[in-house]
Amino acid sequence: MLAPTRKRLGLLVLALILAPAVGVSQTPVQGVQLTVEQAQMMAIRALRQNRPKMAYQLAGGVLKANPRDGRAHFTRALALAKVGAHGFARKSARRAYFSAASPIQKYDAAQLASVEAFRDERLTLSQLWLRRAVQHAPDDKVRSDSIHAYRNVRARNPLNFDLRFSVSPSDNVNNGANSPVNIIDGSPLVGRLSPSAQAISGTVATTDLRLSYRLARSERSMTRLTGRAYSRKVQFNNAVAGLSADDLSSSRLELGVTHAISGASGEGLWQVDAHGGRVWYADAPLYDYARLGVKRHKHLTDNLRLSFGGGLERQRDETAPKNDSTLYDAFAQLSYTLDGGARLGAYVNVREVDSNGVNGASTQWTGVVRYMMGQEVGPARLSVSLGQSVVDYDRYTVFVPVPGGRRDDSVFGGMTATFHDWSYMGFVPTVSVRAEKSRSNISRFDVDETSLRLGIRSEF
Repeated sequence: MLAPTRKRLGLLVLALILAPAVGVSQTPVQGVQLTVEQAQMMAIRALRQNRPKMAYQLAGGVLKANPRDGRAHFTRALALAKVGAHGFARKSARRAYFSAASPIQKYDAAQLASVEAFRDERLTLSQLWLRRAVQHAPDDKVRSDSIHAYRNVRARNPLNFDLRFSVSPSDNVNNGANSPVNIIDGSPLVGRLSPSAQAISGTVATTDLRLSYRLARSERSMTRLTGRAYSRKVQFNNAVAGLSADDLSSSRLELGVTHAISGASGEGLWQVDAHGGRVWYADAPLYDYARLGVKRHKHLTDNLRLSFGGGLERQRDETAPKNDSTLYDAFAQLSYTLDGGARLGAYVNVREVDSNGVNGASTQWTGVVRYMMGQEVGPARLSVSLGQSVVDYDRYTVFVPVPGGRRDDSVFGGMTATFHDWSYMGFVPTVSVRAEKSRSNISRFDVDETSLRLGIRSEF
């Protein structure tokens, strides 16, 4: 439960009684001169006697002597909470938080602010205060309880959001070739590549904001309105002739609806998505799209989970109508939880693009295996991945048709370290190293890339 139990409230009051006094300034209460400590203790006694008005007045006298007395702000918040003034109680708890003299006082104030925000039906604000409570939790058990409360509030909140940000230095931000010579099937028929077509070193910054709002919910189904705003910005380490970093930047806006239905046993879930949006490249519209997808998630055993699904997407090219495309894709994924909390996963995806545009039609197969350690290594929890991707273009033209089309074969892998011990309000830093090597019968698409990504994500 979000509301503090009587035992918890008693502990909070005891903490106030035992807290050191902040001074001995005099404060008048109903014509009687009291020290700050005496007024504070009388306010606590009034709370225990269910006399919130008197506690509020006594705390007010303490605040006249010291407007930044965190204990008095907290006492006033408790008094307001007792009479159901949840909005005012939350504001007083906020003042107590920012005036607190110790981490435990900050935790108590944040916890109380989250409870009052919840009672005032300010659920997103309640989640924010619970994140602050997690930050100042005195031990792992209390921290776990606050995380559990956060998840309960999130489940009640119709509005959900997920923000991710990363910065990635890379030796190939443009997916450029690793050689200045363009060779097709072993014959250098096309000549040399421009500097802008070769690998360019620089930095990529991405911001990904996802929002959803619950429209309807029943015992076995839920419908949510979804939105996404994505941005990818590029910066070069050195100037490149004929190309600017903005030419490689992109962004996406998306709006959709998701409907999920659980089975009678509660072990499986069907999810249907419909969404559409627009993609910009180099600050100009690239294409609009509409997509319909379906997914199935099911626990085969207590430790083994299966997911599979597919989708259909229609893209309308904003640069040339003949480049409109239809995409078909399907995937399957297995995830197995090992003893000790480690996880092993396997993923396979097939994607087919049907287009009348030049070099637009292709078929791609991708397979990835992942392993996440159950225990931390030093300050970090590690996960590793290894994958392969093959792309076939039956028809491909480089000034003239290429016999047999184009085929790219890529191998990639990476490692991610997540630093849970360096959490701030439930957000943890991540460091990822990724390497990819791609070989093609057209050397323009022989690509080598190594990148380091610094990111931030929520751990709950």
